Amino acid sequence: MPASIQRQTGFTLIELIVFIVVIGVALSGVLLAVNQATSHSADPMIQIRAAELGQAYLDEILPKKFDANTGNDGQSPPCDSPAGRPCSTALGVEAGETRASFDDVDDYQGLNEAPTDAEGNPRPGYAGYRVTVSVAHAGTDLGIANAAAKRITVTVTTPQGESFPFSAYRSNF
Repeated sequence: MPASIQRQTGFTLIELIVFIVVIGVALSGVLLAVNQATSHSADPMIQIRAAELGQAYLDEILPKKFDANTGNDGQSPPCDSPAGRPCSTALGVEAGETRASFDDVDDYQGLNEAPTDAEGNPRPGYAGYRVTVSVAHAGTDLGIANAAAKRITVTVTTPQGESFPFSAYRSNF
């Protein structure tokens, strides 16, 4: 027998079990963070698409004339002006109009559809989205007669159920 006994080095079974538990807890925390980041990675893209869609609808609506009784020629006086015809009080589509023939902003009141262009063609890339439009007299919001301005609110609902409202005002000029 040798005079000196060499001591063996290594890990005990208890040390290995503690190491595995610590690594398991740390790894589960990292995986939870990665899962959270991955599940929300598409959110900004969905929000950008909703904003683009809302802007497209407002770009279509705002150039329309203020009221059905406003002239089309750019020379006619606004409705409710001394030389103009009275503005209509009802908001909504006039008889016989379709989306392709909407000619004033309040024709869009109550519109609720899957995203389409003005001719009714589906907008590619917007499956699962929904667009609703409301139009209301809102001159008092701007400090003028209530009937002298309309607030157009386009609400875009994403496939995940989030709603994004976009509003603009159209005044009688």
